[in-house]
Amino acid sequence: MSEKTKHRQIVDFVMDLILSGQYTAGERLPSDNRLVDRFETSRPTVAKAMRQLEDEGYIERRVGSGSFVKFNPRSKPSLIGLLTPEVGDAEIFGPLCNEIAIQCQKKGLSLLWSDSTIHQTGSDHHERVARELCNRFIAQEVSGVFFAPVEFSSRMIEVNREIAHRLDEAGISVVLLDRDLERLPQRSRFDWVGIDNFRAGFLQADHLIENGCRKLAYVTRSSSAPTIDLRIAGFKSALERHQFPIDTNQIIRGDVKSPELVARLETENIDGVACSNDTTANFLLNSLRNAGFEIPQKIRLVGVDDVKIAETALVPLTTIHQPFRLMGKVAVDTMISRIENRTMVPRSIFVDIDLVVRNSCGGVSTQSPLGNVSPKNLQADPPLRSPGVSIDSDDNLI
Repeated sequence: MSEKTKHRQIVDFVMDLILSGQYTAGERLPSDNRLVDRFETSRPTVAKAMRQLEDEGYIERRVGSGSFVKFNPRSKPSLIGLLTPEVGDAEIFGPLCNEIAIQCQKKGLSLLWSDSTIHQTGSDHHERVARELCNRFIAQEVSGVFFAPVEFSSRMIEVNREIAHRLDEAGISVVLLDRDLERLPQRSRFDWVGIDNFRAGFLQADHLIENGCRKLAYVTRSSSAPTIDLRIAGFKSALERHQFPIDTNQIIRGDVKSPELVARLETENIDGVACSNDTTANFLLNSLRNAGFEIPQKIRLVGVDDVKIAETALVPLTTIHQPFRLMGKVAVDTMISRIENRTMVPRSIFVDIDLVVRNSCGGVSTQSPLGNVSPKNLQADPPLRSPGVSIDSDDNLI
């Protein structure tokens, strides 16, 4: 396990001084010179760490006077935790978390955002990190937690339930990011901010069919998040709309890097593949090319997310674009309203999506021909109303 950087050590040290109550609102913190000596580092490194703490709302820097605690965390009702165990592995969480941080700062909220990856990967590590952060946030008496449930684990449902329910029992408001805790047909009792995954799967299949594909498959890695079930449901709905037969062999879960999966696509005469996300699509694209398949001449691919890897892949990927900036804004607005009223029914709040066409489908850049069509589109309450946002405020998913 890699050691923390000097910058991270300083941030954690000063944060602990404040959160433990050793230094309270208005008190002067140790000087930059003392921190330089304590951590045997440079002044620029200390200054960078203190600027981060200032940006996150913990301290106030006064020219010529030093650094002062900005608030007392035990009495401030706007301390929010960000629990994203996969932030280093799933590219979608980087821009989403950055926007949440920006929006929290604009709205006077203090965000606790830990470096939860520590350069490790794997479901066991993610589960351990998630539990550790859960304990930390409960001990610090935060008002709310943004939680991106753990994925790619055989125990993910149980682990995610445990974490969310412990936070809830501690009186902490929970807003789920990107995915729910439960698989269909179940629905958790927490707010969820993401995209309309049913529509995403529908758009993927619809685009492949419109571009001449006649035998489609949906490919996802094993133990994917429950949201993938919704994308598969949308995929099947598009096949039905076009009066295509649906075969259970067309839904493929497994190792997208394996020769066996590629051979299965060839055996089934698949000419169009909707992938659960861009990472899966990129892995599959490389596997297909290594096996001698030409993309898009032999097989066309569509992903979801529109992260950097989609544009820089060996064959740029057609994909569903997730508007992370809007998602971050809506997530913060949702958190504020949930803290103000914890008795509201759980809401599924979905931002709009677009289809971005690139070479993996053989087309030129365009947007989805379906525009803003959605299987279900409900207006948000005034505090949550944003362009391209739909809400389901009962116990059913959109």
